[in-house]
Amino acid sequence: MKKDLAINLLVPVLAILAALMLGAILLFSINVNPFEAYAVLLFGNLSSLYGISEILVKAVPLIMTGLAFTFAYRTGLFNIGAEGQMYVGAIAAVVVGLKFGHLSPFMAIPLALLAALVAGAIWGGIPGLLKAVFGSSEIIITIMLNYVAVYFLSYLVDKPLREKSGFYPQTDMIGENAFLPVLIPNTRLHLGFLIALLFAVLVYIILWRTKLGFELRAVGLNLHAAEYAGIDVRTKMFLALALSGALAGVAGFTEVGGIHHRLLDNFSKGVGFDGIAVALLGQATPFGVVLASLLFGLLQVGANSMQRSVGVPANIVYIIQGLIILFLLGGTVLARRYQRKKAKGVA
Repeated sequence: MKKDLAINLLVPVLAILAALMLGAILLFSINVNPFEAYAVLLFGNLSSLYGISEILVKAVPLIMTGLAFTFAYRTGLFNIGAEGQMYVGAIAAVVVGLKFGHLSPFMAIPLALLAALVAGAIWGGIPGLLKAVFGSSEIIITIMLNYVAVYFLSYLVDKPLREKSGFYPQTDMIGENAFLPVLIPNTRLHLGFLIALLFAVLVYIILWRTKLGFELRAVGLNLHAAEYAGIDVRTKMFLALALSGALAGVAGFTEVGGIHHRLLDNFSKGVGFDGIAVALLGQATPFGVVLASLLFGLLQVGANSMQRSVGVPANIVYIIQGLIILFLLGGTVLARRYQRKKAKGVA
């Protein structure tokens, strides 16, 4: 058991190192000193409080979308729709912020959070319901619903919710009382970071410390065995995707409440899809998701510093992120084959 745990922990570390080594070769091929570039990428923002805070800011939506994928994944489902669920969560939070932003922060912020949770749950519950009733592929449906949410948001900021001045495709600012408080003065680090950590703990408790979580994981491990044991598999599938969508919706709430303070077209820049990579790198565990989100936040913030200091295009970071996932998936397959052979040998 301890050896298997060590292997599971070692695979992500090796995947990161292999990706960085291949990235170094790529940097060398374009006449860039990889040691100088990596020094800026990995450590350049750790020397200032503002740089560290920016890493945490970038990590917030990644934590939430990573938790969203993790929750569904543990039930044997693939929620590829965190991007769309994040969008509808942001829409709901902004509508509440515009209507009730004049109320006390102790009312406006929880109302916006609740709206984002409900909106995300509904958007995630649609594929969950179709999966439970008709056996439809949640992968295809969640992907298609991403497009619906993205274009619906574009329509809203262009027509019904466009700012009163009408200059840009965006909404008016939400009420100041709906802003998430800044945790450290002169930075952008907001209360959403603590909210994300709280949800990580909550997901752990639900999945590993409750009867519901046990049943969800049982469905994920063996659907037919779970059904034979008397677990209502269809209901659990619906719940898993609905709750997964709710988590992704919170990512939208933290972005509009803590960063933008209004609804912008295409505001997320693929955070929902990055959450999938974060969940996989974190071995689909809440603690792992938090660590992987911090790593991705470090890379994304460091990319801009590297571009300014060394002249390396920031997009090189997305190549490194892709390589991490590629090596991670390959390493996971090899590790599982090794564990199966070991189990057969013992038997």
